[in-house]
Amino acid sequence: MSIEQTQEVRLLAALCRELARLGFDIGMSDAKPALSVRLSRTDPRLWVLVDVRDGFFEWCRGGGRRHAVTDPAGAAKLIADDVRRSISPEI
Repeated sequence: MSIEQTQEVRLLAALCRELARLGFDIGMSDAKPALSVRLSRTDPRLWVLVDVRDGFFEWCRGGGRRHAVTDPAGAAKLIADDVRRSISPEI
């Protein structure tokens, strides 16, 4: 594993902890450092990547979204809102 991949995993782990605190089902991709986020195992997954060079978490559902890796709690809140909105658009 390269230094960049190690940093990606470390940053995703911090985000994972924040999302788990919010009650989400989280999975880690083996193929590329990425998280899958959903409320329950029957809901669609939202994939979250990390761009170490630019310093952002990135996810896409209805348009690209980004948030600074220096604020995993803030990113988790935005991701949580997007996941919930995709399940219940009226939220």
